[in-house]
Amino acid sequence: MRILIGCLIVILFGACGDNQRTPVDALDKDTLVIVASRLFESRTYQNFLEPLAHPVPIRWLNASVMNESELQAALNVANGILLTGGADIHPNRYGQAADTLRCGNIDLERDVLESLLLNEVDLRGLPCLGVCRGMQYMNVHGGGSLHPHLPDALGHSGHRGGVAGNSLDTIHAVIALRDWSSSDWQKGDSSNVVSHHHQGIDRLAEGLTAWAVAPDGLIEGVVRSDTVRYPCYIGVQWHPERSELNQSLVESVGLFFVNFMLAQESQPL
Repeated sequence: MRILIGCLIVILFGACGDNQRTPVDALDKDTLVIVASRLFESRTYQNFLEPLAHPVPIRWLNASVMNESELQAALNVANGILLTGGADIHPNRYGQAADTLRCGNIDLERDVLESLLLNEVDLRGLPCLGVCRGMQYMNVHGGGSLHPHLPDALGHSGHRGGVAGNSLDTIHAVIALRDWSSSDWQKGDSSNVVSHHHQGIDRLAEGLTAWAVAPDGLIEGVVRSDTVRYPCYIGVQWHPERSELNQSLVESVGLFFVNFMLAQESQPL
């Protein structure tokens, strides 16, 4: 297990809600530390991943409420990075600035923060899971582009239910394009998952490989092509944390992320 230096007290800040800060006086070496780009009062991400890590507890650190020095301190003890869902990415990030009119709400602060987090993933080799917007940002960060409004590209809005002003979740199938391991998904595995997005991958980033798609061909899952340097760098367009459990492409996504962090922690220095 990684040994925290002496009994130094590192003041970090985590949150279960959007603006709440919870001071951390000392981090147990038997605790997984996940830095999330943003956490929400619903606790859906925590409720999904914590049972998968049990009996090892997870300490959650909410990057969206940290200043620069707090974030660097958090990254120094992080076991993994979670990029959560949220508002649209500014299309200028992928060279299509004029497409702002086809976007919904844009979160410039999240764009800056998630660029920083993914730069740290590259530098530190930290395990990383991206969900919905998080997967989209992985693609943009790597030089790929997005469809700013999927109905314009696909001719339908099957990835986000409801009507204007009442955009509810929808459920659709996702299909694995490749084997991963005997304990995770296999090529051809399919699950019906919760989806809520109007944007999606257009041009796949050069350093990413698609591992899952929707029936309409939209890329729904990505990993880094270089799995030697980045063995745990995975993004999914759907919401496994809100999908029905006991499906091959739901818990397996969280388990891949959690088990890799646990395996790293068990390695001797």
